[in-house]
Amino acid sequence: MTRFGTEVKFTLPADQVDAGREAFGLDGDDAQERVIWFFERLDDEGDPWLLGHHMILRLRADAADEDDVDVTVKLRPAREERLTGRWRPGTEHRGDYKVEIDWAREKVLAASVEADRDEQAGELLDRPRKEVFTAEQQDFLRRCGPGLEQPLRHLRAAGPIAALRWKDLAVGPVGDVRAEQWTWGDGKTFLELSVRCPDDDEAAKQRELLAAELDRHGLRLDDAGMTKTEAVLRDLL
Repeated sequence: MTRFGTEVKFTLPADQVDAGREAFGLDGDDAQERVIWFFERLDDEGDPWLLGHHMILRLRADAADEDDVDVTVKLRPAREERLTGRWRPGTEHRGDYKVEIDWAREKVLAASVEADRDEQAGELLDRPRKEVFTAEQQDFLRRCGPGLEQPLRHLRAAGPIAALRWKDLAVGPVGDVRAEQWTWGDGKTFLELSVRCPDDDEAAKQRELLAAELDRHGLRLDDAGMTKTEAVLRDLL
């Protein structure tokens, strides 16, 4: 997996969010405000069904512009041997398709297809789920996904999640850092810091520097045994 770019991620839990924002000067007035929904359902054991098959479906809207809406399908972990044909790694230059390593607790290969939509979020939320995602996105899921039968049926909209996003931050010696805070339900929240790197060596270096900067500010990382997406889905569903 060394030939892929890597996104290094650290997550601060709810009780560290205010301190993290203060440490890095994250003013709400400087953030892009977005609203997020996921499409998911629970299986017979009460667990997120699609997520259990490594599939994530997301709708996102700009809070200030009702017409700025995008939808994303993601496989995480993705199986590299299924990324073939038009979806083979190296075709990401198309702009809407991305293959990279997600490095939070461990390195995981992720592949995703994003698409802008002309309809507003409320209109898409009311439509059959198969009409929310583009034909290209559905082709990606069929060819590269886990082979689920009719994965877009009977899905609930999990949301809304209020998101604040800051880009191009300098966190100590680390540049081009992104920060994103999610808030949902009765005020549950977290703050994620991330930085994209072109290769493994750079990712390891930036991860060490970013971790040291967090430690310098006395910030404690989230020690939950699940991803932020799983935590949100379990709460909202």
